[in-house]
Amino acid sequence: MLKTIAKLTAVAVLAIGLAACDNKDDAKPEVPKPDTKPTVAQPAPPPPVVETKPAPPPGLSVSLQKGKITFELPPGFSDQTENSGIINDSMSTIQRFLDGRSRQSAVSSEVIPPDGMKLNGSDKMLKELSQSALSVLADRYQNIQTTKEENFTVGKQKFHRVDTEQTISGQKVVSTIMLTVINKRVVTLQMLSPAKAPEVHQALVQRVIDTLAVK
Repeated sequence: MLKTIAKLTAVAVLAIGLAACDNKDDAKPEVPKPDTKPTVAQPAPPPPVVETKPAPPPGLSVSLQKGKITFELPPGFSDQTENSGIINDSMSTIQRFLDGRSRQSAVSSEVIPPDGMKLNGSDKMLKELSQSALSVLADRYQNIQTTKEENFTVGKQKFHRVDTEQTISGQKVVSTIMLTVINKRVVTLQMLSPAKAPEVHQALVQRVIDTLAVK
């Protein structure tokens, strides 16, 4: 049907054209149609620019428990275990990391408990272990004050965190201890920073938490 309509339209146009040629004097002058207004297409707005935060520079990778626990310290830290006079044995493994520029330190320890001591990863056990650690540190620190205490998990692994303020050799420092029980061992990470730069300490703690992984 569309072909038929097209043919009829063509014949009608042709007939009108012939009639105009045969009767030029009688035909009324054809008035040209006004030009149609141009259609202006509005350009589509450009897509919004999404700013992506640059990736932080690589830091110092630390591995505990033969790779079961890993995290990263900020750039500037270096492993100073050998220079610290630390003696590791079959019952404990200690590592010390320092950033001389920011005067921050981090110490990790993996300790096998004495025979007969039963460990578990409950909130109660982690809190008791943290309090015991603070009691031991009281021999070296003065005026210890707890500013924050909480539990958090990485995957299914529970950690207990304690933030404190104290004085060491007359200098005020801030400290964060993160502790967990894994593979029948107590794993502890302590971070220390000068108290005059709490934001730098928080950046250190956040870097560790953000990169903390448990396999």
